[in-house]
Amino acid sequence: MSIQYTEAYRKAFGEYLRKGTPIRLYMKQAGNTDQYVWRTQRDERVRRSHLANEGHVFSWAEAPATGHPGEDHNCRCEAVPYIPGEVEFGFHEFITSLASSYGRWSNRDFVRHYYKGDGRPVTLLEIGHLREIAEQYAYDDGPAGAFRRLTDQIADEARGSGAGSLSYEFGAAYDFGDVAFSHGDGVVRGTFVGHVDDRGTMLRITGETTFEFSDVFEDPLDVGIEVGGTPYPIVGSWTARFSAEVFKDAFRSVYGAVGGR
Repeated sequence: MSIQYTEAYRKAFGEYLRKGTPIRLYMKQAGNTDQYVWRTQRDERVRRSHLANEGHVFSWAEAPATGHPGEDHNCRCEAVPYIPGEVEFGFHEFITSLASSYGRWSNRDFVRHYYKGDGRPVTLLEIGHLREIAEQYAYDDGPAGAFRRLTDQIADEARGSGAGSLSYEFGAAYDFGDVAFSHGDGVVRGTFVGHVDDRGTMLRITGETTFEFSDVFEDPLDVGIEVGGTPYPIVGSWTARFSAEVFKDAFRSVYGAVGGR
C-alpha cells in the first residue's frame, strides 16, 4: 500500500476527529480522487460488514451501507484514493441469490432426518443454511475470510500465467460449527475461470468463481455412528464475480504470497 495514500487518509480522519470535517469533503479539498479502495486491517477485530467491503472501489459521493471507512464506531479501515493504473483493488461479490424460502433447520431437524430420511441428500438451500454457510466461508474464516485469501491466490496465479485465459482450482475443509453444531467440518471446493489483461505495470483480472459445499451427517451425538440411522450428504453451491487490478511485481502488491499474507 502506498504510504502517500495512507497518510492522506489519516490526515482526513484526523480532521474528522478534530473538526468534524466529513472525510470525503476533506479528501476532495485536498485534491484527491472521487473514488477510493476500501482496506481493512485484516484481523479478527474487523466486523463482517467491513470485511465484505475489502478491496472494493467506492465513490465518496455514494457511501456503501456501512458508511465510509472511519465513520462507523471504532472503525479502523482506510480509504485509499483510487487512481487507475496506480492503485490496486480486488474483490469477490456474490451473484447467486443466497435467499431461501424454506424454513431453517435446527440441530433437531438434522437428527430427525438421520433417523427418518433414509439417507436422502439435502441441499443447503432446502435446509435454510445457504446464506450462513456462504457468508461464514467468505468473511469469517480466519482473520480476513476466504474471499480475501482467494484474491491473493488468484493474483499469484495470474502473475504466473500472464495475459490470457486463467483457471484456478482450490479446496479445503472448514469448520462451520458456528452455523449449526450439526455441520461441524465441511469441504468447500471451487474453480475460478476468467481472463487476465496486461495493463503495463498491472494485470487486470476478471471472471467468476463457482463454489461447491459438501458434508456428510453421520454422527448425531458426536460419539460414533449411531445404530438405526442412515448417514446422508449435505451439498450446496454458489457463484461469485471476481474483479481485480494488481501489480505484476508481487513485492509492490498488497495481493499475493509476498504482499498479501
